[in-house]
Amino acid sequence: MSASITESRAIVIVGTTGVGKSQLAVTLAERYNGEIINGDALQMYDGLPIATNKLPIAERKSIPHHLLGCIRLEEETWTVGKYVRSATAVIEDVIARGKLPIVVGGTHYYTQSLLFEDSLVKPGPTEDLSAEAQEKRWPILGASPKEMLERLWVVDPEIAARWHPNDRRKIRHSLEVYFTSGRKPSDVYREQQRASSKHMPWHDIVSENASQETKTKDAGQSSSPLRFNPLILWIHADLDKLSSRLDQRVDQMVDTSLIDEVQSMHWHLQAQERSGTLVDQSRGIWTAIGFKELLPYVLACAGAEITFKKSEGLKKQAIELTKTATRQYAKQQQRWIRGKLLRALHENDTLEKLSILDGTELSQWLQNVEAIAVDAVDAFLKGDPLPKSTLLPTLSKDILVPKAKGHIKARYCDICNITMMTQQEWDAHPRSKKHRKATRTPVDWQALHPRAHHQDNLPAHDDR
Repeated sequence: MSASITESRAIVIVGTTGVGKSQLAVTLAERYNGEIINGDALQMYDGLPIATNKLPIAERKSIPHHLLGCIRLEEETWTVGKYVRSATAVIEDVIARGKLPIVVGGTHYYTQSLLFEDSLVKPGPTEDLSAEAQEKRWPILGASPKEMLERLWVVDPEIAARWHPNDRRKIRHSLEVYFTSGRKPSDVYREQQRASSKHMPWHDIVSENASQETKTKDAGQSSSPLRFNPLILWIHADLDKLSSRLDQRVDQMVDTSLIDEVQSMHWHLQAQERSGTLVDQSRGIWTAIGFKELLPYVLACAGAEITFKKSEGLKKQAIELTKTATRQYAKQQQRWIRGKLLRALHENDTLEKLSILDGTELSQWLQNVEAIAVDAVDAFLKGDPLPKSTLLPTLSKDILVPKAKGHIKARYCDICNITMMTQQEWDAHPRSKKHRKATRTPVDWQALHPRAHHQDNLPAHDDR
């Protein structure tokens, strides 16, 4: 950024879905003359405002919101690289106008990529090509995950072994790296990891890199891995207690016309297909939780005549699927924050940038979230140390201690037709109920009970 990292201050709010990130962002923006930058990949699209939980206009309190609903449905899906460039430009503009940027959103892959300079693979000369243009140039990028993975095994077996056969995004991205850079993705990722890590026990970094880092510090150059000077506010909530709130929110979304919203999006899909435009529903807004779960119900109701009882059954099932997917997403988000974001902050000696807020109990929001956030922001803007978080030792105890990671390698059980990604999963699989049932030797009842079998095959006795 143009300003120094000390001057380029920004607030970054993270947390699982349903913990009140947007609410806190608006509160802080009102208090500190801030503007909000969206960090949720799906909220960037102009569609499904209920399903993607866009903050209603009335609740934005006239605070400017950037990168929210800015991508039309017919536009090309954004990459994380495009998001980082756009968000960085917005942050620079907000700072230049004397205001405080506040980044908020649940796509923590985007947030972490925005925070750290070396979190993204350096783009090749064709990185800005749209997905359609890339697939025209390299047709394999438009193929099925199975076909792409087969190609990846040819060009880079090391990285191919790391990805699940159904993980289209990672497989495709690895091939993009190969095509755009002309290098093996495993080499690029390894180089990137070494460039962004400092802790020798966790990463096998040659001493030459460590020596160079020391020279850089001695020369007085900035060695910060961060793009700007952030205060990271993590609204943490106990997942068991959060689950009931998430279920209630889904019910509220259904009451607020979520089903009508899905129907409208389906009509848009039909219009696109009639015009000859194929829509990739595995990317972008079409992957939003609620759309894919409720669509079968919407289609059933729009098709042949359906009884009220069956309709209500399908609706109940779709709502339950939406609730389950939402709870699973919250778990994924929390795993990312603890396993990736906290670890990255620790590895780069920047944990002092983090303040953890307890959002478990809504009845204690003002004292446990808002008041502590205000104290942290006040200290941050004054350049003082942040107040110590009582939650950090508990939430990061398995993060701050170097911990050997299980080696990631895809292994396939052809008996159960399932792929496992770690040695731990592979070792445990033979003991699983599914595998034991599939490999169980059929019981030969004839051999065990020959007399009973013999009696069953005797001719019926004639009493006449």
